[in-house]
This record gives sequence, structure tokens and C-alpha cells, in this order.
Amino acid sequence: MYGAWLQDGRLVTVEKSRGPYTRWLDLPGGSPESGESELETLRRELMEECGVTVAAVLAWFDFDVHVDRASDGTPIEFRHRGRIALVSVDGPVTQVEGVEDVARVVLLAPGEPRPVTPTVSLAWRSLSQQR
Repeated sequence: MYGAWLQDGRLVTVEKSRGPYTRWLDLPGGSPESGESELETLRRELMEECGVTVAAVLAWFDFDVHVDRASDGTPIEFRHRGRIALVSVDGPVTQVEGVEDVARVVLLAPGEPRPVTPTVSLAWRSLSQQR
């Protein structure tokens, strides 16, 4: 489960600190813990990674992308599947310390030349269609 929303016209992303997307910007989110619903997972992950409370889920959409290179250029075979929720949140993001695979929160401006995961590209497209 991933969350996508804009703060001050910029997409809220997190810089990954490990895994195939190390140093790339990704959407905040993660996997469900035992017994969690999708909404519970989304709420927990956005609080843990960005310090925000989900006010509303505006839309959900599924994604399924093939990833053939890790952030360091190493060839990989990876199917990245999940759901992205377009959300509204209460309050601004905060830099949260001690999240296992997140280095920091980054507000990404449209067209900013940064390495991003496929989910970030999908979120930009979906958010622009919502306007």
C-alpha cells in the first residue's frame, strides 16, 4: 500500500535507504502486518514514514510493473505489484527518524530531475488526471 498526495504543489516522496531502489525517491508506504486491512496499512505506513494522518482516501488503483535494473544498475528480475491510494492528509509531513528503509522525506517538484521509482511516475499521472 502506497499513499500519494501533494504538499505545496509537490509530491510527497521518501528516499529509500536500502533495497533495489536505494537512493531513489519512492512513494511512502509498505506491506501489511498480520491481520491489517489495506486502510490500516496505509494509515500506519504514512504515520511511520511521514508523520501524517490520513484524512480521506480519494481513489485506489492497482499497479504491476516489471523492474529489470536496481538503482545501482545491477540487472534484476522483479515484479513490483501493489496499490496506490490518492489521499488527503491532516497537516504537513515531518521528517521521521529511525524508519528501517527510509532515509528522509522529499517533496518532489514536477519535472525535477531525480531518480524515481515507477510508483512515483504512476502517482504523478494519476494526480494530474484528478485535477
